[in-house]
Formats: sequence, C-alpha cells, structure tokens
Amino acid sequence: MMTGAGRRVLDESVQEARRLTGLTRLVRRHWQWLAILALTAVSLALGYVGFWRLHREAGETPRILNTLYYALQLLTLESGGISGQAPWQLEVARYLAPLVPAWTILKALALVFAEQLQSVRLRFYSSHVVICGLGRKGLQLVREFRAQGTRVVVIEAEQDNARFQACRDLGAVVVVGNAADKAVLRKARVFCAQYVIAVCTKDGENVEVAVLTSELVQEHSARWHDRVQCSVHIVDLKLCALFKQHPIFTESGDRFEASVVNIYANVARSLFEDHPLDRKPIRVSDDRVVHFVVAGFGHTGESAVLQAARIGHYANGKKLRISVVDPEAAEKKRGFYTRYAQFYEVCDAAFVDGDLEDDGTLEQIAQWAADPKALVTILVALGSDSGSVVGALSVLSRLDGGTDAPILVRMTERAALASLLLSRRRGPNGPQRVHPVGLIRRVCTERMFLEKELDLLARAIHEDFVQKRQREGRGDNDGSLRPWERLEQTRKDSNRQQADHIPVKLRAVACRSVEGAADGAPGFSFSGEEIELLARMEFARWKAHRFLTGWRHGAHRDPKSKISPYLNDWEDLPEQVRERNREPVRNIPRLLKLVGRRIERAAEPLS
Repeated sequence: MMTGAGRRVLDESVQEARRLTGLTRLVRRHWQWLAILALTAVSLALGYVGFWRLHREAGETPRILNTLYYALQLLTLESGGISGQAPWQLEVARYLAPLVPAWTILKALALVFAEQLQSVRLRFYSSHVVICGLGRKGLQLVREFRAQGTRVVVIEAEQDNARFQACRDLGAVVVVGNAADKAVLRKARVFCAQYVIAVCTKDGENVEVAVLTSELVQEHSARWHDRVQCSVHIVDLKLCALFKQHPIFTESGDRFEASVVNIYANVARSLFEDHPLDRKPIRVSDDRVVHFVVAGFGHTGESAVLQAARIGHYANGKKLRISVVDPEAAEKKRGFYTRYAQFYEVCDAAFVDGDLEDDGTLEQIAQWAADPKALVTILVALGSDSGSVVGALSVLSRLDGGTDAPILVRMTERAALASLLLSRRRGPNGPQRVHPVGLIRRVCTERMFLEKELDLLARAIHEDFVQKRQREGRGDNDGSLRPWERLEQTRKDSNRQQADHIPVKLRAVACRSVEGAADGAPGFSFSGEEIELLARMEFARWKAHRFLTGWRHGAHRDPKSKISPYLNDWEDLPEQVRERNREPVRNIPRLLKLVGRRIERAAEPLS
C-alpha cells in the first residue's frame, strides 16, 4: 500500500505539473501583451543608448533622466526628429517605438468590439463544426478540429468558463448561451454546419440540441442542402440505450443525421483493442479462465465490464470471470442487474465491497493475480487521475514478482504524470506493467468521437450484409438494409460487436490481421476445424449480445417479447442455425480485405 511519503511525492508531482501547465496557458493566453511589453522594452533600451551616444558625440554631457525622457517620447512620435546622422540604435528605435501604441490600440479595439466582430464572422460560416459544451471533452475537440484548419463555433452557458480564452486563442468563435435554446443554435448556424457535437454536462440538454438542430435544418432546407451530422454524447448507459430508439436517431433524413455517442464505451472499445484480455493465446484445450478485475465501477468501469462481456468469448468455451471492487459494490450491483438482468448468463461476475486503501482488498486482488489457472488483467478506474495512480501503485506494490498481470489505469489528462510515475514499473521479464488508458487527447478526436476509426470494420460488415441480402431479393423497405448513416443504433451496435470480436477469433487460431491487402496472392481461408471452432465462438458472442439486450430463452421465437428458442447450447441448435454462425466466419478474410487488411498465421499451430 502507498505510504504517506509516497502520497506526498505524488501530490507534489501533481502540483508541479499544474504549475507548469498554468504557466504555459498564461503565456498562450497573453502572448500579444507580452510581445507588446517586450517591444516596448527593446525600443526604450535602444532609444536610451541612441540618445546617450548622440549627446556624447555632440560634446554634451548626457543626463540619465533627460535621456530616458527623450526615449519615452519616441513612443508618442515627439522626439525622433533628429538632424544629421543618428546612431544606429536610435534609428532602429525610431521605427520600432511607434509600433507599440499602434499595436496596443488595435488590441484594445479588438477587445472592445470582440462580440461585434465575432457576429460578423459567424454570418459567413458554413460547413463548420459547432461544439455544444466546453468541458474537457469540448476543449479537446476544439483543439482537434482547429488543428485540421476547420472553423469551429463553441456554445457554452457558463459565462465565466475558464476555457473561453483558450478557444479564442485557437481561433474558435465562442457563443455564450444555452445550447438547448433554439435562438442560440440559430446564431451558431447549426443548420448549415458540417458537424454539431453536443457534449454538455446533462444528457437531456444534449438530446435537446439534436431535436432543435433537426428543426432548424428543416426550416432552412430551401437554401442549404448539405447533410448536417449531429453527434450526441450521453453518459448514462441506460439512457443511452433508450435514446438510441428515439425517432430523432432512427429516422434520419437526407439533410440531417443524428447519432448517440458514449465516450466511455469508445474508451472501452479502444482499451481492449490495445490491451486484449486474451493477451496470451487461449486454445481449445486451455484450462485457464480469463479474469478481468475492475477497481472502481463508475462510467469507465461499467463500460469496460460491458465491452468485456460482449467480446470475452474464447476457444475453450469458459465463461469470462469478472470481479468488481468498489466501496459501494452491493448498491451498484443492484442497479447494474436492473439494467442487465441476464448478465449472469454471459459472465461469472462478483461484486466486492472494498477500497484500494484497505489491506484486505489489496490482498484479495493480489491473490486473484497470482492464480495460475487464470489470465488476469486489472483495471483501476477511480474518480480522479491522482486517485487512479495512487490505487494502481498500491495494487502493484502487492503483486508477486512472478505474476505478469497488467494494470490499466484510467487517466484523463495527465499522461506525462502517468509516464513519470509508472514507466519504471516493470514486470518480471521487463515489459511495462502499468498502462494509462482513456486519455482525453486520444479518445476525444474527430475519428474516435465521430466513430470513424472504430467503425471501419463494422461498416464493412454491414455493407457486405446489405449486398448479399439484395442479391437474395430482399426489399428496399427492409430496415436492416439501410445505409450505415441511417441504420438503427441497435443494428450498428450489433455490427460493432461482431467487428470487435474478430481479433479474438483470430488469436484463437494463432492468426492476426495486418495492414495491406494481399493482391495477387492466394486468398486466405480457414480449415474446416477452425471454421467449426470460430462458429462456436461467434454463437457465444451472439448469445451474449441477445442476453445483454434483454432477450430470454423460450420455446418459440417472439421478437416483441424478446424470446428466442436458440439461446441454448451449440449442440442443441438446428443445422441451419449453426450454418448462420459459420457464414460470418468464412467471410472474415474478405471483410478484412475491404478495410485494407489481411490475415497472417502465427508460428504456433492450432491445438
């Protein structure tokens, strides 16, 4: 467990990082005034030296105060008229000094008329990005889009938000007002924007932004014809699932498209992409269980548990084991099982009341990590960056040198602090044991937030499905055949989960995907044994998806009541249902080729 001295070192490191960050922000915010001061100092210094030399060369005895007075008058153009040859210092000062009052006047005018100038700029905006809400996520998105040269308008209700100046320094236009106000959205010209991104603190406000933007787009449809894409961030996972069924998100038109985004779900998807739970191959005969330990069951912890449950289906058929440690674990378990009543069908889960400051809790985690029959990964996702780092170091201090369980630490902004404190913490064989995950600067990018990066393969799966069903003669009025942009959110999620599980399948048969399509080379294909194994894994994944979305086993299929007769064992399935699970497995090489990737076999054979 971390000692008091260790905590003091950590707190001092945090304070030092904040001081350095604050100084950097101060310089960026006031660089023009600092430049004016520097120009003033240079002008006065050169003017003073120039007048001093001028008087000396004229045979006079220069006086300090008089010389300084003449130098000061250069700023008002009153002492630069010198007959004859002037020293070079004075020549330079006579041209530099007038820039000081001129720059100061322009800067003052810009400050006085900033709002009027901003309104004029806005009138000419189109195909821009509107970001509603200026928290950490909002500011990072401003940085991301401005780095690409995209024009950005920010809407924020808090008048004294400390991030306003940072946005203005980046060249973004700031509109002070409630983003859920139609007049404010009209002022930001959302009706002709390329993207409208709602990241306000309240989920309801974000949904309201989507509804009002849709209305404004319809009102201005006669003049503007480009599509407006609205991405709504919803934190509450239950509300996220409900809002995905709202007509505003399921009935996108030609001019407006709305989508629900949960940044924590994206964090979880990228987390397991970088740090798979099956980091060591799980083969058919493997008797190990994959064990995911989560310390802290907030938004990040819950999203990670759900994503692990969706894709944690391996070749040996053993259920994923999940252990949640939280001071309020019992209460959070009740809420979680209210939303996911069938979760027990998917994973072997345990919720443990505990705190990482408690010796007993740390000892329990150490015992889990030392289990030779388990492949353990630990996620520390507490309420703050410093708290997560302290918790991770406390856990690490208890782990036995023989265990290689990685520790993933939920961080938001302090990547440098995490690297400083954690980079030297190595495992028994040298690799880094502690990894920061969930950094705002990584997950709040255009490609991640707008789901362009994570959804490449999911889009390919959907487009392939559409083409096949159209060849079979399915009608255009089938909702499952809509373009990706107009596809229901639940169907998008299904494609995403299928895509996220492909790397797990490949690792099960000692394969991996790499960049570059194998043009001209023989096509990759799985063996019959491999197809059968991977089909079983695909069926387990499909069952998990059904259980997590509220389906139950029953004698007859009833979509309205979410009852299916196929939520049982593989051996009990009809052959045509088994074939439906083999089909997506055979398609994996072709699907990967569609996104510019190919499959390579590893050295070890399938066992």
